[in-house]
Amino acid sequence: MSIEVSLKKPLLTLFLVVATELIGFGLIIPILPQLASQFAVKPIYIGLLMASYSLAQFIAAPILGGLSDTYGRKPILIVSKIGSCAGYIMLAFSHSYVWFLAARLLDGFSGGNISAARAYVADVTTPENRPKGMAVIGIAFGTGFILGPALGGFFYGLGKGHTPAALVAAGLSFIALLFTIFLLKEPPNRSKGERRSWAAFVSVLNMPAIRYLFLIQLAYMIVFAGFETTFSVFTHHTFGFDPKQNSLLFMYSGILGLLVQGFISRKSSKSIAGMVVTGFVVTAISFALLSQLTSFYGLLATLAVFSIGIGIVNTYLPSLVSVTVKGNNEGKSMGVYESIGSMGRILGPAIAYLTIFSSLEQLYLVYAVVLALGAMSFLWFKKV
Repeated sequence: MSIEVSLKKPLLTLFLVVATELIGFGLIIPILPQLASQFAVKPIYIGLLMASYSLAQFIAAPILGGLSDTYGRKPILIVSKIGSCAGYIMLAFSHSYVWFLAARLLDGFSGGNISAARAYVADVTTPENRPKGMAVIGIAFGTGFILGPALGGFFYGLGKGHTPAALVAAGLSFIALLFTIFLLKEPPNRSKGERRSWAAFVSVLNMPAIRYLFLIQLAYMIVFAGFETTFSVFTHHTFGFDPKQNSLLFMYSGILGLLVQGFISRKSSKSIAGMVVTGFVVTAISFALLSQLTSFYGLLATLAVFSIGIGIVNTYLPSLVSVTVKGNNEGKSMGVYESIGSMGRILGPAIAYLTIFSSLEQLYLVYAVVLALGAMSFLWFKKV
């Protein structure tokens, strides 16, 4: 059964909200290292520039999720998209490291709106149809990560620096803002939680099942972020690929992930937890295969398996959180979920590059073991 016709307009708007956020984020990723090097800063400052978005999102996501419980999903989405537009305009006309960092922090704080978007989906879908709605958010993520770097590289290649790419990002965010203002309606059954307080956010951790799911999310994101930031190094050393070939591989994997999530969005599942386990197992198998790769065609096949696995996890894990949380705390739970994802994106690269393992093949084998253990741990989850 497909998503109801009445949901198509709000889900399209949420798709644009999230996709433009990630497209804008992706537009900047290819040029941040080059821009930072212009200022002759130390590598640690380049790393801070790259991590600043996730750090800000980590702080903002539970706050925006909680505020959306109290004041409404639509107002928070509107304010956050205004912040995104302002952040990209600031970036477009920044010509010092400090202003670049400030612009990325502003956009990261605004990027916490994804928690409000997920909460909106939870408000307007039934538990049976929730994976379909969450798949829309996942597809938006995939679209942003595919189109963002491609567009960013194109505009930067025009030879006019970072300004065109940043202005395009601002324009896309402005379009999403207009859609939110004129097409998105506040959910009639929005959960109304407590006013903003960190204690209220921590309250969602009182349930053992929620604590467990957040721990699973953290482990998964550490693995995924570690893979994302080491894969180009791996293919360069193993196959001699250059940046252009690696970008094509990321696009290939992203398109496959979109196809998987698009298929999922048209299906229902009686066991959301079972689908999460399936996603973990499939992804673990792909990492085990990566650790043993010797051929290019084997790489393409393994990336196909990997895309299926992450497509399943990215759809069903947030759905499982939303149907597990009790009380009127969906906004806060989605906020904490996004914050933990941001923490994983911060910790993943650091752990990967500071690892004691002698090769990336060994690291990917460890990733396979971690995900396999995560899948097995769901035996405990079923007892909670």
